Amino acid sequence: MSASPFSVGVRVLGAGTALLVLFVGLGFALPGTWAAERAAVLSAPPEVVFSLLERPAAWSAWTAWPDSGLAAGGPERGVGARLAWDSDDLGSGSFEIVEAVAATRVRYRVQVQGGSMRTDGTFTLARERAGSRVTWREEGDFGWNPLMGYWALFMGRAQGRELEKALARLEEATARSPAQATPPDTIPGTEAAPAGR
Repeated sequence: MSASPFSVGVRVLGAGTALLVLFVGLGFALPGTWAAERAAVLSAPPEVVFSLLERPAAWSAWTAWPDSGLAAGGPERGVGARLAWDSDDLGSGSFEIVEAVAATRVRYRVQVQGGSMRTDGTFTLARERAGSRVTWREEGDFGWNPLMGYWALFMGRAQGRELEKALARLEEATARSPAQATPPDTIPGTEAAPAGR
């Protein structure tokens, strides 16, 4: 019986290449989208909660942002209010309020890597006794990235846990007096964007 013209190393390399092609191919076939939703009843009324949601600068009271490199743009609050960043850790991206209905609903959009990855978020507020029921939903799209297609399979659950933590911090922020719950109109390390940006 004659020996195979292919060495063991060549056969292993060929098998590895085939598996890699299969892995990437499946990644392209997987949906790159995800969704997460959580709700919580907060002690503050919708008006107070809304004041912390419609201004990007107020998000520093209950969410994490880069320590520096942030640039604020647009109006201070409401539709068009935005933050942009460009950091070594998080790359470049932007956060913008796209809808704000007083004490009822706030929608925002986050884009990173030039918009190749996007997250759309919605807060829905409803009065519940003396407080508020806050429903927070996020929907994301990782675009045509085969590796992120795999991550999208687990993103909904992982991001859901992050939403729960953030809602707990939002409760802590709104539980303070309105004057304390509403932070200054700037985030440390934030610079105003040049006119027309």
